Amino acid sequence: MEKLEIKNLSYTYAKGTPFEYLALDDISLKIYSGETLAIIGHTGSGKSTLIQHLNGLLKAGSGCVIFDGKDIWEDKSKLKDIRFKIGLCFQYPEYQLFEETVYKDIAFGPKNMGLDEKEIDKRVRRSLAYMGLEERYLGRSPFDLSGGQKRKIALAGILAMEPDILVLDEPTAGLDPAARNNLFELIQNYKQQSGTTIVFVSHSMEDVAKMADRIVVMYRSRIVMQGTPEEVFERADELLEMGLNVPEVTKIFLSLQKKGYHVEPVYTVDAAVSQIQSLLGGGKP
Repeated sequence: MEKLEIKNLSYTYAKGTPFEYLALDDISLKIYSGETLAIIGHTGSGKSTLIQHLNGLLKAGSGCVIFDGKDIWEDKSKLKDIRFKIGLCFQYPEYQLFEETVYKDIAFGPKNMGLDEKEIDKRVRRSLAYMGLEERYLGRSPFDLSGGQKRKIALAGILAMEPDILVLDEPTAGLDPAARNNLFELIQNYKQQSGTTIVFVSHSMEDVAKMADRIVVMYRSRIVMQGTPEEVFERADELLEMGLNVPEVTKIFLSLQKKGYHVEPVYTVDAAVSQIQSLLGGGKP
């Protein structure tokens, strides 16, 4: 069942000036309940502009965003509620921490929702747990924590609002491989427990292959491709022509195919290991 629909969305920056730029050109897209959708594209393709339309941070020049059957701009007084239901976490969200304690930072969103103290407290502790952090952090200043811990606290502040759709802009940007894997594992666990729909933007094809149920490819302000990871990454040559990449393991297996080996394209290391083991068990390819 579709949770959100984008219809014929277009958006122009600096309209009417010499710097006018068409960032989104007639975008239409459906986002389904419970899925994890990845949006990929080179810098300037329109990814970040698109996700800022999902909860009304930007208003389209034409077209509309339909959430739960209603245009989000139909009643401007309801936009605040929409932003609670569609939680957007910007790139490097740790730079937006501002409260004196971790508890207050995570509680900021729920307080603005008008929840009572008991419900706020429950949500703060639950969202902290989702991010794999112990309650001893609640009384500490967020500015005394490591970069990775700050990232988790900022994300916990979004989760505490219990959004229907969680939108993440480059959620692992700047993290080392171990921290990146840990954060994605926590996000996956959160999704399994909450059933929340997740939309994320990423330049890491490995992360996309591992996380996404479906991929949308943007190029020059338009959606040019969408499908499962298998359907998108098998069109590796087209992606490379657009200045994008595919997982390194996919490149290796496509190269093996071209050399005459009887292998199928893979998109994750686990799938590659499984196929290699099968081939070794059955003799040479």
